[in-house]
Amino acid sequence: MLIIKDKELVDKAERIRWFGIDRKAKQKGIWENDILEIGYKYQMTDIAAAMGIVSLDEFDDQSKLRKNLFKTYEEELANCDRLRVVGSGFTDREHAAWLLTVIVEDRYKLQEKLRDNMIESNQVHFRNDRYSIFKEFTDGKKFPNMDKVEDDYLVLPLHTKMTVEDVKRVCSVIKSGW
Repeated sequence: MLIIKDKELVDKAERIRWFGIDRKAKQKGIWENDILEIGYKYQMTDIAAAMGIVSLDEFDDQSKLRKNLFKTYEEELANCDRLRVVGSGFTDREHAAWLLTVIVEDRYKLQEKLRDNMIESNQVHFRNDRYSIFKEFTDGKKFPNMDKVEDDYLVLPLHTKMTVEDVKRVCSVIKSGW
């Protein structure tokens, strides 16, 4: 699904989603068999579209569950001196609860303790400046704040198969120390 604020970009979005081909012109029989801009294969299959449409029926319930799990983590870990829930404590915005990220002292020890208790945790993404494709922009540059975050962040489980009790168990393991 793509949401566009600027209506003038809709035609471009429709072109670049299918290799840059102007499908409207092609369907009218006036396409000159030329591609004028770089495009991609971003359109989904009919099956994926059908699954997406049906899953919209569950979206509100899943979002509510995830936000409740996030809130439980937030409350349970509020007084944990060696750990901070990223995105916690804001009153002027609402967390999407897609991931539960913490900044933690001695991340590897906590991760090992969680693993010993059959709780999966990990880093999810590496930062873009670590990839070769961006070397020309980042070579020789230092990013100390990014280094600090990367060395200390950990993603805890948060998904729709979890319950509040599952979150409390994860938090209990964390609060027992590492």
